[in-house]
Amino acid sequence: MNRTPGFAVFITLIAAAAAVAQEGPRPTTPGPAQRTTGDSIGPYNKQVVNEAAADRGRHFYATECVDCHGPTARGVDNKGPNLVRSNIVLHDRVGSELGPFLKKGHPLQSGAIAASLTDNQIADLSHFLKQRVDDALKRQPMGDHINVITGDVAAGKAYFEGDGKCAGCHALTGTEPRSLAGINARFADPVDLQQAMMFPSGRGRGGRGRGGPASAPVMLTVTPAGGQPITGELVFLDDFDAQLRDSSGKLHTFTRTPTLKVVKTDPLQAHHELLDRITDKNMHDLVVYLETVK
Repeated sequence: MNRTPGFAVFITLIAAAAAVAQEGPRPTTPGPAQRTTGDSIGPYNKQVVNEAAADRGRHFYATECVDCHGPTARGVDNKGPNLVRSNIVLHDRVGSELGPFLKKGHPLQSGAIAASLTDNQIADLSHFLKQRVDDALKRQPMGDHINVITGDVAAGKAYFEGDGKCAGCHALTGTEPRSLAGINARFADPVDLQQAMMFPSGRGRGGRGRGGPASAPVMLTVTPAGGQPITGELVFLDDFDAQLRDSSGKLHTFTRTPTLKVVKTDPLQAHHELLDRITDKNMHDLVVYLETVK
């Protein structure tokens, strides 16, 4: 039987199609990386902030970083640089740059060894710092303006009087040092109010807050076995030693033993504990509520 050239071409095409079907789809060359966020600012491989991780990172930052880098991560004069503008932070992707940098032996304010940080801790810190970078960008003219006055007044009032335990220390009237009367007039920017609320000492664990009086010092009372209690301003305290300065200026040093009674009184302890449980929603609700306090 004679076969025409067209028929031969047809058979060839059928065979080729069958071979391709057996091989499966061929891999495609990946195209340009796609933007991972809807923001109009930043590189195409921009890290998307995980809010839950950023919240965990905020607690880590308050414990290990805030003294040197400040409550907004914008640095502290003569102590630590602005992390919002840090090349390491800007180039980091979920710890890719932060991890190696920190594990070289970067000092932590608790005295912990940076080399022992876990990947999860570093990733959480990365998300927190990226959140600070995003906030800084969006407060610029080219970004979307961020307004922390986005909470719910009623929810803020309920948290202030309930789970936040704020009302136990702070009245909304009067002139005593802890009174919040006129709190909104003390801060020109709600961001400052929020930072003062979370870090009332201005450094997270000690120092002075903006827009308010200097915080009272942390006091220590030490009672030796069979002796009289000695009270003074805390100078140093760890698991092995305690040191305080009494009202006359005399320095007292003690070695901690099972029979030595040590009581620390921190006027800002409630704020430190708040850092461990407050959520971003609670924070915004509280700020918008405090903005209504005249």
